[in-house]
Amino acid sequence: MKTIKLSILLLVVSISTSFAQSLPQLVKYDFKFDWFAAHTVNQNINVGTESVHGIGWCRLFVKNKTTGNEDQIQPTGFKYIGNYGRVFEVPRNSGMKVSNGNIKSLMNTKVRFQFEPAKYGYKTLKELEDNAYFKIVYELKVYKPVNDEIVGKQEAIVFLKDAKVPPVTLEQVKRTNNIPTRPGYMRFNKAKYNLGIVYSIVPVN
Repeated sequence: MKTIKLSILLLVVSISTSFAQSLPQLVKYDFKFDWFAAHTVNQNINVGTESVHGIGWCRLFVKNKTTGNEDQIQPTGFKYIGNYGRVFEVPRNSGMKVSNGNIKSLMNTKVRFQFEPAKYGYKTLKELEDNAYFKIVYELKVYKPVNDEIVGKQEAIVFLKDAKVPPVTLEQVKRTNNIPTRPGYMRFNKAKYNLGIVYSIVPVN
């Protein structure tokens, strides 16, 4: 009798573990470039403004267990701007006018990524989280009459296991002037410039 009870208990634990690790039929994430932070654009806070422009890219890749290739997941309900996964742009001729301490809101809409893990050979969340990632890139330039000054181009790889980056408030962005690059934040330092790009990645149930 004890053996039967133990067997039933083990079966229940096994089923519970299986459900805990199983994947939903559809995995969804929302991505957005939220804020641009001009911590420092001039050494003297009383100096005028700078015109900043740039381009942001975001792509999601999943390793296909059947083919061994990395497949790119296309956004749902959103069309890339041109090629290579561009999702946002501040054009050169309409750059953001900023001075020291200014914070600017960037994208108005989120970019939805969704896919069916089973189509790529996955059965557990743990396995998927180690084999799918976001590639996020942002390039910042400051307008100059002849040749623009490139402040920098940052790239971040965020695996799904780390892709829980909630959006932050304006007050929180103001406190990012001394933090390093990390998931959700890209820091651009060059000469007199200390700039930041804040993004979010939110799993959707």
